[in-house]
Amino acid sequence: MESEVRSDVARGRRAPQARTRVVVADQASITRAGIRAILERSASIAVVAEATTYDSALHAVDEHGPDVLVVDLDLGDDTTRGLKLCADITEQFPSTRILVLASTLSEMIIVEALRRGATGYLIKDTTSADELIKAVRAVQDGEIAFGHGVGALVARAFSAVKASSEKLSEREIEVVKFAAQGLGNKQIAHALFISESTVKFHIHNASIKLHAHKRAEIVHRATTAGLI
Repeated sequence: MESEVRSDVARGRRAPQARTRVVVADQASITRAGIRAILERSASIAVVAEATTYDSALHAVDEHGPDVLVVDLDLGDDTTRGLKLCADITEQFPSTRILVLASTLSEMIIVEALRRGATGYLIKDTTSADELIKAVRAVQDGEIAFGHGVGALVARAFSAVKASSEKLSEREIEVVKFAAQGLGNKQIAHALFISESTVKFHIHNASIKLHAHKRAEIVHRATTAGLI
């Protein structure tokens, strides 16, 4: 099944006959060139634009209306901008599918990318040329495309979070909700009329139940479980 064509974009601008029009967003020029070379082995695929930053990727999608955005979430920071790009593309240009081509395998980043609209996630070092082409076509057709180890990691993440989150107390959930808003322990204690040591106690318990070691991971897993 082919994706719908955006009516506000003149497909005659570039590669109008291609079945699959792609924008590639990656900081490394040699990586972008490699992805282009691989994808354009197929006569039905055309890379219509390349981007290196959040802003240039958003502009390229807006200008060219591609069927698929292939993106490395590391666009110059700790993936925050890359994840924001997924969310913004999904909201503003829902007909453009998102395929993440990442350098590392991270449970938290994978789940966040999926939550923000990505429908494919591959790892560069373990993805062959044929697998990349198949993944681009799959996400264009509305399917899910996971690379080696990604699917199993996602399944474990959701099942572990669901099982452990059922054990969180109401107070622990309250504390984690405030932590998700960026409040420190002292601020949370003031808001809930409890001591700072009690806040630390609840954060510690939540971290054990959610199998998370850092504050950001606690928030991430609680969000994934639908608790906040």
